Amino acid sequence: MPIELTAETAAGRDLVLTAERLAKDFAGRAAAHDREASYPFESIDALWRAGYLAAPVPEELGGLGVGSIHDLVVASGRLARGDASIAIGVNMHLVVVAGLARRWRMARAARNRRRELAFGGSLQRIASDRVVIATAMSEPGQDLTRPRTQAVRTGDGWRIDGHKIFCTMSPAATVLLTSVCFTDETGVERYAYVEIPAATPGVRINDDWDALGMRASGSHSVTLDGVELPESAVRGGFPAGEPVPYLERNVASGLFHASASLGIAEAAFVRTASPERVGGDARARMLVAESAIDLATSRAAIARAARLIDDHDAGHPTEVGTDEAITMLFAEAQAAKTFVNEAATRVVDRALALSGGSGYLNGSPLARAYRDVRAGAFMHPLGANRAYDFLADVALGHDHRLH
Repeated sequence: MPIELTAETAAGRDLVLTAERLAKDFAGRAAAHDREASYPFESIDALWRAGYLAAPVPEELGGLGVGSIHDLVVASGRLARGDASIAIGVNMHLVVVAGLARRWRMARAARNRRRELAFGGSLQRIASDRVVIATAMSEPGQDLTRPRTQAVRTGDGWRIDGHKIFCTMSPAATVLLTSVCFTDETGVERYAYVEIPAATPGVRINDDWDALGMRASGSHSVTLDGVELPESAVRGGFPAGEPVPYLERNVASGLFHASASLGIAEAAFVRTASPERVGGDARARMLVAESAIDLATSRAAIARAARLIDDHDAGHPTEVGTDEAITMLFAEAQAAKTFVNEAATRVVDRALALSGGSGYLNGSPLARAYRDVRAGAFMHPLGANRAYDFLADVALGHDHRLH
């Protein structure tokens, strides 16, 4: 394989090695789980034994101390080479944990002891209690900054009602991080993230995931029917409809999605781009060259966008940065995600063409890659249609509301 992305920190390099080892293990079971659309619980156990799900948690809080978005994304791409259905759920978990770690570092740098202890406590629980976070965010026809799922005050807490879709990794989840709207004490509608233990009465994880690809991802819908939570469960957030706070909390999400697409494409390329298969055939050589170009450019796009985020965080140790900076960072990540998703699809299509009839058979890793790689275009934030709309607005200097 041509030059790969490599981690830039010692902790990141260790994580990449762990991801490569896990990917080999996952690959041996991927075909069966794909065929049966069964969930790979044994892989989640392996991830926890390796400490992978606590990778962004600082070492002093019990994790692996991988603080670089770039390095987390590189490792995620390696994991996807083995089984992308697992990787996409892990990615969503890591986005949440990395965000908490960023908030903890900001509080520490600002000497805000209360917030440091609060975020530190959450991170310690993730590392020590084998927490698995599934993100319950997507809704049919959703407005990204104004969820339909509602949190309503009760006499001693909150009641949550709503329906979420594409809740990846939900069969293994111990916590559902759920987006809700609520009305604060001043009558302002706010967007908030709520941690709902998966075993809470009123939570129903529907066994309804039956898709073209990512069949082992457990991306079931979730129904929240009168879920009762304590007063402390819903707080803070940001005014509903405001785009920048949403962008800031999801600034790196697109790169994790893109890493899964890249990993799928890299594995497909290695499987088919061999001298023995290609020989001197001019058309086959052209397919190999086109894929090499797409892969090299995809790696460059992901690495650049991830480094921009790392550099921004390093330059803003105590606060998130300006609205303009956050918008531009999010746009860079979305541009990279969009390009990589489309390029990865081209690479897999070419690999299937190079494989001849063998790649077309069910059970072939290439047939699975052909289906799985197409999921990237639908993953929020942002799906392909919204990504193009958002990027055009940013390029033209227009406001964008993310509706």
